[in-house]
Amino acid sequence: MAKQTAPSNNVKKSFTNSRYFSFEPGFFKKYWQQVAVLFALAVALYIYSVTFDYVLDDQIVITKNEYTKKGFSGIMDILKTESMQGYFGEQKNLVVGSRYRPMSIVSFAIEYQLWGLNSFMSHLINILLYAFTGILLYRILLMLFPKKEDQNPFLSIPFIASLLFVAHPIHSEVVANVKGRDEILTLMGALGSIYYTLKYLSNQNSRYLVLSAVAFFFGLMSKENAITFLAVIPLTVYFFTKATAGINWKVTAPLLISTAIYLVIRYSVIGYFLGNGEKITDLMNNPFAQMNGGEKLATIFYTLLIYIKLLIFPHPLTHDYYPYAIPKMNWSSIWSILSLLIHVGLGFIAVKNIKTKSILSYCILFYLFTISIVSNIVFPVGTFMNERFVYISSIGVCIAGAWFFVSYLPGLQGGKFKSLGLALIALFVIGFGAKTVARVPAWKNKLSLNAAAIKYSANSARANCFMATALFEEFQLEKDEAKKKAMLVDINKYINRSLEIYPDYYSALQMYAGVVGANYVADKNLDNALAGFYKILSRRTTITYVDQFLEYLEKMPDTDKKKIADFYFDLGYKVFYKEKKFYNNAAKYLDKALKYNDLDPKANYAMAIVMSEIGDYAKSDQFKQVAIDQDANVINYFIEKLQ
Repeated sequence: MAKQTAPSNNVKKSFTNSRYFSFEPGFFKKYWQQVAVLFALAVALYIYSVTFDYVLDDQIVITKNEYTKKGFSGIMDILKTESMQGYFGEQKNLVVGSRYRPMSIVSFAIEYQLWGLNSFMSHLINILLYAFTGILLYRILLMLFPKKEDQNPFLSIPFIASLLFVAHPIHSEVVANVKGRDEILTLMGALGSIYYTLKYLSNQNSRYLVLSAVAFFFGLMSKENAITFLAVIPLTVYFFTKATAGINWKVTAPLLISTAIYLVIRYSVIGYFLGNGEKITDLMNNPFAQMNGGEKLATIFYTLLIYIKLLIFPHPLTHDYYPYAIPKMNWSSIWSILSLLIHVGLGFIAVKNIKTKSILSYCILFYLFTISIVSNIVFPVGTFMNERFVYISSIGVCIAGAWFFVSYLPGLQGGKFKSLGLALIALFVIGFGAKTVARVPAWKNKLSLNAAAIKYSANSARANCFMATALFEEFQLEKDEAKKKAMLVDINKYINRSLEIYPDYYSALQMYAGVVGANYVADKNLDNALAGFYKILSRRTTITYVDQFLEYLEKMPDTDKKKIADFYFDLGYKVFYKEKKFYNNAAKYLDKALKYNDLDPKANYAMAIVMSEIGDYAKSDQFKQVAIDQDANVINYFIEKLQ
């Protein structure tokens, strides 16, 4: 390795032209004050979350995951199965590539063994892991940007970047939502791999290459996003050390081995790499399902612009970016075009300045490499975007911000400062911290989370459905009839809005079925109830609550049975025979209509037509004969009114 050169007194030159990587021992002894500040800040920003419930996808990985709830004995099941199997009971393949992220779920199983279902401990562990990640980032940045003798460590690139990272409100979902631990563990593994790679370069001890590979494997097993560090780590070695290309390949080789092992394990568990050949058509798992190629790409670039905006100005924040909180875009949109130009420009700047090893070039490439895997460009990730997706990528922005502050703000060079420079740093850190404190309470429980989301994701089918669901749970517990009536108004508003956005949304139709039932209990309006169930069954016939409630209505002595028979006739003949051509479903509902009056000429003739389409001509003739025997003119009814 080339002999290291002492840092120049010219700070701007040293940060833009030459790298002065060094390993300084005694980190905690020398920088305990900075470490204490980072730890205290992380705890202060998120400590309130220890009082929070489990919310959102926590049920998939914790509260309703059968493997997690086995404790230690469930760990092998977690390692051997797709990450949602413990919740669904089988591999569902709901999203492209499925999910194999066992490490965080293993940690939840260990928690369950030690403390049971304990949200306090889950949130506390997230906070401590987040604080540790911020400290680890600081340690690595000190190796990349060694402090000059006369420099105040509180005003250095490593500390300012780490401070911005810990305070950044876009991380609130990762920390305050227990499920977000997969992101934290992924970054811990990736940063650990960088740390041990740099340790190896400082003393050439091969055991650090082994530790680097182990840490990287840990990151991959937490979430596949760590794979982007196959580019980030050699990039870091190139920019910040004087290692030759051969040495860079040497430190990258163990990471490739870890990746190969991970991919083999993942393939053996899931059965494929990126897809099993099945097209994902559900809008909630493939938001681009109803877009053409141009619309998809324009929408992706629009989301990439939002990411940049939120990393600089993190408002508003929401956990829900499902269809159509993000609108469908095309290339007539100025925002999509602007985003494309910005990203092309960033790429140009990064490539142009690679040879000079510009810090800005490094930050841009770090950001672009790490966001690529969640951008929807490489493969669909199941939603338009999500704030937790840029948890890792935000490091590039934080380093760039710190570099700008130290290199260009008045008076920060050389460890001195003036009020303007310090005030601008304080503005960002305090502003980020204040926004984080304001955002964290949204994660307290289901109702608070969905109430916060609906403010900024009002056009999301999912946000409206989840808000209706959270309110419905409160509605069922409420005893005051006046309050229940008022709540039902809001529930109807949100669930109808959800179905207006996405009429085939299964979860919303399920919730809507419950709301229709609750409305009937409140007002006894059979016409409205049947209209609601008609809307549901014409979209989905697999919602058991509808069948159960209809059976309940049929058993009630004061129910107008003719209306129910007509309901089944319209559903069977008009919807499933004429509109959808689903003949088995048509026969099912026409049979229900005939149970009320097996001699009804209209229902018998409709069944005859359906049986003919199915190919059962004997039954078709039987039903037709019954119809004609009861009403010789029944055929005219179909010709005049229904054909």
